[in-house]
Amino acid sequence: MGNVIGIVAEYNPFHNGHARLIEQTRARLGADCPVVCVMSGDFAQRGSPAVYAKFARAEAAARCGADLVLELPLPWALSSAEGFARGAVGLLGSLGVVTHLSFGSECGELEPLQRVTEALLDPLLGEDLRAELQAGCCRAAAGGRTARGRAGRAAAGAEQHPRRGVSQGDL
Repeated sequence: MGNVIGIVAEYNPFHNGHARLIEQTRARLGADCPVVCVMSGDFAQRGSPAVYAKFARAEAAARCGADLVLELPLPWALSSAEGFARGAVGLLGSLGVVTHLSFGSECGELEPLQRVTEALLDPLLGEDLRAELQAGCCRAAAGGRTARGRAGRAAAGAEQHPRRGVSQGDL
């Protein structure tokens, strides 16, 4: 079997950028590549109700090129961004056929995202994060500061660039 593309999204609501992601991914990996999407159901990340019913969002994805749309189980859909991603990538991985993850990003380039990932996996990040939290920073601000501190300018660049295309990585 050739390439099988996995996409994680909420499609809340499905929009032209989502359709463009599917289209660009197929252009890069092959027009005949199956596209498997994992999306939240009736509740979006962190528990807010979805704008449209899950069936309408899944239909929109299928009409725009998705071959299979799976619902992310509720406990994962209601979690943090990390939990949402962990559940969705785990679901795609458990299928045993997905070869590539495709995702939109603010910067459209893998290198700065890889640097941020390395920074987030750095064992010393936890110590830095605890120090920021003890200094009174909220969790989101502390996480951003520690990631930027570990990844340097790449982390800031990954957050500040406008959307410029598609990034892809192996599963």
